[in-house]
Parts: sequence; C-alpha cells; structure tokens
Amino acid sequence: MLTVIFFVSLPLVGAAAYYVLQKNINEDVFEQAEFFLNTMESVRHQVGRVMRPAVQQYVGTRFDARFMSTSYAARGVAERLNKKFPDYSFRHISRDPRNPVNKADSFEQGIIHFFSNNRNIGETKGFIMRDKAEFFYVAKPIVAESACMQCHSLPGIAPRQVVAAYGSTAAFGWQPNQVVAALIVYVPTKLAKTHAFKALMTFMLLYAAVFLVILYIIDRAIVSGIIKPIKELTEAAEQISREHSSTDLPPFS
Repeated sequence: MLTVIFFVSLPLVGAAAYYVLQKNINEDVFEQAEFFLNTMESVRHQVGRVMRPAVQQYVGTRFDARFMSTSYAARGVAERLNKKFPDYSFRHISRDPRNPVNKADSFEQGIIHFFSNNRNIGETKGFIMRDKAEFFYVAKPIVAESACMQCHSLPGIAPRQVVAAYGSTAAFGWQPNQVVAALIVYVPTKLAKTHAFKALMTFMLLYAAVFLVILYIIDRAIVSGIIKPIKELTEAAEQISREHSSTDLPPFS
C-alpha cells in the first residue's frame, strides 16, 4: 500500500515542485536581468553626468564618442560582460539611432511607444518570442536631459565631429524630458527551465530517498511490533491445539 502511495504521489509532487521551482527561478532570472540592465544604466549616467563634463573642460566643443557617448560606453561594457554571461543580450534601442545596431525592431518600437504614453512607469518586463525561442525581457526608458541637447537638438549647434561622423539627420530634434530610446535586456527562458529541471531532479531524488527510508522503517516496525508477535502467538496456539498444554504463551505486545 505504501509503495502504491509512493508511485501515485511521485508525479503529483513532481509537478507541484516543478511549478514552484520554475516560478522561483523565473523571478531570480528577472532579478539578474534587472541587475544587468541597471548596471548598463549606471554606466550611461557615469559617462553622461561625470566623464563627459570633465572631458569637455579640456576639449571644449570637440566630441569624442569614446569618452562622451553614453550609448557607446554602455554597449562596450555590455559586450565585455556578454563574454562571461552569453545568455544575457543587451540593447540600447531607438527609433532613429545614429548607430544602425541600435535600430529598434517592431516589438522594441512598441516598448518605446509604451514608455512615451506611460511616463510614470519606469520599467516593464515580460516574455517575448524571438527567432522561434522564448525570452524574458526587462526594459527601462531613456529620457532626454538638458545635457543631451548639445548633440541631439539641432545639427547647427551640434559638435562638427558628430555631424561629420553620423550626418545631419539621425537622432536630432530631441526635446528635453522626451522619451527618446530605451534600454532592454533579453534572457532566454531555456536558462530558467534548465535550472528548474536540475533542481527538480535533485528534489525528486531526495523525496524518493526519504520516502524509501520511511517505508523501510515502517516495514521494520510492523514486522517486529505486529507480525512477529502474531506469528509467535500463532505458533503457540498451534502447539496448544496439538495438546502441548505445557507451552507457555509468550507475552503479546
């Protein structure tokens, strides 16, 4: 009976455990993706609010993307991190970027549009199918600041190095406090599913081991506490039935 209970409970417990494990691991992966995204956002702020003003004190109106471009810095850091964390994909998306790599696709344009229409929301996340695979995504809006206007308002007041490198049409016409782009991180859900499956196998092995140990203990308890005394009593009763009246009955416990 206990063996039947074990085999019936095994798939039920496994299904419930897998649901809980995958939910928890999904949350962990989301948190890791948010950490990755916040790291990129911090890199942009460091460049835009600290490095660029400091460099401008020495170079004046000259522009060098290596020291002054927030997107250039974030993309470079992300590429280096991606070598150690290949499952995480970072994108600095824009409708009209200067670097074609940052061109938003239809889904990403929807993300920018969402942030534009919901200015009180600072983050969105969910699931998306891309190239026949499912991904987690976490996204944050990029809002134009007054410091951005030098390079992104009008071509006529932008540093000549910017116009020479990118032309006079891309990423101009920004207004202060306008949602102009977004940062987004993609993580394949297979990562969470793989972790959940490994955790499930470990849990099921432990569950089976504990259940079998308990089954053995109960079996030994039944044998020594019930079956063995009954067997001894039965043997004594058989001896009495054969008129061996001198046989003492063993104490029953």
